[in-house]
Amino acid sequence: MRILVSGATATVRRLADQYREYLGVLMTPQNGNRLCSLPLPWAADNAAFSKPDDAKFSRLCVESWAMDRYHPPLWVAVPDVVGDHAATLRLFGWWCNEWRAEYGYIPFPLAFVLQDGCRPSEVPWDEIAAVFVGGSTRFKLRESESLVQTAKHRGKLVHVGRVNTLRRLRFAHDLGADTVDGTAFSMFPDTYTERAVKYLQRLEQSPTLF
Repeated sequence: MRILVSGATATVRRLADQYREYLGVLMTPQNGNRLCSLPLPWAADNAAFSKPDDAKFSRLCVESWAMDRYHPPLWVAVPDVVGDHAATLRLFGWWCNEWRAEYGYIPFPLAFVLQDGCRPSEVPWDEIAAVFVGGSTRFKLRESESLVQTAKHRGKLVHVGRVNTLRRLRFAHDLGADTVDGTAFSMFPDTYTERAVKYLQRLEQSPTLF
């Protein structure tokens, strides 16, 4: 499992020498870093939870497309509506139609953001490369497991958002996540990121760790 960090480039670069297999980069419409600034796996979020901006997200998508030949993203998270699966599904369809109308196809792998009320039969599996476990805390911790299991069975990547503690990191690991992110790693990288990657390393080397 990897921790995808938004920003904090100097810290991630320093830690990547020793913990390369546990780190990656999360681009957002607001962070402004160059997409290829670190030679690590990366993905693009839409920032719907914090500060959605369709124009900036569209620019990020164009930049992600430009990276396709030499450093493509793991996925691009399609804009969503926090806590509302039905609205998220409609928004997903709208963006897919826009990309097809503009480019003739969808030029990057997509992540569908799982929200409260989502059921496995309602996920657009054929359109996506990954699922992003969003939604309320209750949904994430108590209701997402069947969706994640279905995603893994279908060969999709699984990302869990808002992972800011070691307890939540253990939860995501046990859930079967491929990647996670959390604002703590971006806002306080020197305090939290190295501690988290060391914990993740121990966890994967000794799965029974408390």
